[in-house]
Amino acid sequence: MGRLAALIRRQDAHSLYLASAAFLLGLTLLVDVVFHKDMINPPLTWALLMFCVVGGCVVIAFGRQVPRWIGILSVLIFIVAETYYLSLPDDPQSVISSVQQLPVVAFYLGWFVRPRLAVALIVVCLLVFGATMWTNPLLWADGIIGAPVGVHALLALLFCFGAGMYLWRRQAHAATIDPLTGAYHRQALVDRVAQRLQRRSTRRDPFCLVLIDFDDFKHLNDSRGHAAGDAALFDTTAVWRDELRTGDVIGRIGGDEFALLLPHVKVEGARAIVERLKRASPYPWSAGISQSGIGDTPDSMLARADRGLYREKLARPGRRVRSDG
Repeated sequence: MGRLAALIRRQDAHSLYLASAAFLLGLTLLVDVVFHKDMINPPLTWALLMFCVVGGCVVIAFGRQVPRWIGILSVLIFIVAETYYLSLPDDPQSVISSVQQLPVVAFYLGWFVRPRLAVALIVVCLLVFGATMWTNPLLWADGIIGAPVGVHALLALLFCFGAGMYLWRRQAHAATIDPLTGAYHRQALVDRVAQRLQRRSTRRDPFCLVLIDFDDFKHLNDSRGHAAGDAALFDTTAVWRDELRTGDVIGRIGGDEFALLLPHVKVEGARAIVERLKRASPYPWSAGISQSGIGDTPDSMLARADRGLYREKLARPGRRVRSDG
């Protein structure tokens, strides 16, 4: 039981879906092998069955460390195999089995493959499967299976791809956006700072990073409750969002500590933006500013901004430095 529990803990959504899809497709292939007496190409079906079983076991063994290319390669193999089975004019059972398997592959493309590649692959699937069905007499209007089955198959393909894409977007949103304030999480903000530092234009077009810490925030939580603290964070970041320019980025570093990424401004311009935000904010806060320079990293910019923030906290009357949340 201990090994089984450890094996389960090693999985994530990607590995679990990939393994489940492999075993499900393998089960449908096993049913074909057992009950489909007039199968045209049994060796291919057996090969795909073994590929599904072995592939599912490999994925379970890798767990969350399973490479994405394994899933993409599996999709490509099944696209080729499904195209072959859909093209068989004398094997209606294989055609119907293939139609039933299309949503499994489409859902995987939508959820676990990067959007650009996923969209390209789903377009290829629609074109290839549509053309194959068009040329198969079984799926003609007067065919044994009929044209509606082919149309419904392509619609199901699109629907499952869209559902997978929706889940991917929700997952990506949850991974990058703070649910209370709508600000980026720390790592998402750091990634954006790193991307901007890598641009060649940064030297002649610097940007600023502003580190913000709410004043006496712990006292607010202790005296009025955490709901009041959450309201202060929500209301203040909402004001920032209204006052900031298009392209400026708000990030929540942790607790009551935030950061602003301000493109195309130097320190003087960033100070003017900070003062405007302070006048509009419903709750007081302190800030430190750092301007991008040669050899900078996100950590070095955050460190300089943090030193500036600390100096402003020290200069504030009745200060509570770093013990205030």
